[in-house]
Amino acid sequence: MYRFTLFVFSLLLLILVCACEIGKYEYSDPERISIVTTIYPLYDIISELGGEQVNITYLLPPGASPHTYELTTEQARLVSNAELFVYIGAELDQWAVKMAGNSDSGQTVLDLSREVPLLSREINGNSAHDPSEDMDHETEVDEGHHHNHGPVDPHYWLDPVIVRDHVAPAITAVLISLSPADELYFREKLAYYQEELDTLDREIAESLADYSVKRFITFHSAWYYFAERYNLDEVAVIARFPGQEPSAGWMAELVKLVDEKKIKVILAEPQFSSAMAEQIAVESGIKVLLLDPIGGEDLEGRKTYLEMMRYNLDIFRQGFSE
Repeated sequence: MYRFTLFVFSLLLLILVCACEIGKYEYSDPERISIVTTIYPLYDIISELGGEQVNITYLLPPGASPHTYELTTEQARLVSNAELFVYIGAELDQWAVKMAGNSDSGQTVLDLSREVPLLSREINGNSAHDPSEDMDHETEVDEGHHHNHGPVDPHYWLDPVIVRDHVAPAITAVLISLSPADELYFREKLAYYQEELDTLDREIAESLADYSVKRFITFHSAWYYFAERYNLDEVAVIARFPGQEPSAGWMAELVKLVDEKKIKVILAEPQFSSAMAEQIAVESGIKVLLLDPIGGEDLEGRKTYLEMMRYNLDIFRQGFSE
């Protein structure tokens, strides 16, 4: 009798555990707005603004680049079935857009690039670049992927003021349109998050104000909005397009620029190989530091958008202090 009772208890416990696991991974509250977005920073921002009223998923896995990623079959299904799909736009995450808005479910699609003041990056603009790219700068082919960013820079989320004044209000407006009964809740979340972003903006501005030399070289031009906002000087980029090999002549020119401009740091990114940055740094006698424009929920100190931006602030400060 004891063994039978123990068997029944164990069976019930197993059923309960399985039910909990099913609930953890499969259950979707029908009262929540189902949202899919492309990159982790948007996931975190939307999570802050939507709170308990949203059920959100992001597509770009840790370590991947939004410039070259391709959707899996399961991710394509998630995009097409979401009530709301939110993406960066400006050609950055076009790999996911083709699956959005194709269903008959009345899906809402939010292209945030249409809501923000985009900056242009002309070939002969502020940052020095590899002249060999001028021959065919309109397109970039990398392992079968086609990119055509043109002169518009899509990395606007790295400016917290743009997030505060444009990105967050645009997301909130869509959330309210999808769930009008929760308008007060969403507006309160927006107001709180905008205060957090305002604090972040002041912190960055004050922390970087006192450096006399604020020049840097980056692997690719992801930091133009940040540099424009906080009066930094992005002297050059190693590769104008991710995946494009710079010419040997340009690599030599970068070594000269480091000396001529008294640059103290080359800023690479964890989503790309730092080999070319390390090569220039070794020849120039300077250091390579890693900025992170994406972050991730498993990365200590970069688990939220606010943490990620403070991490990058610390990297810039280290670079300018070398």
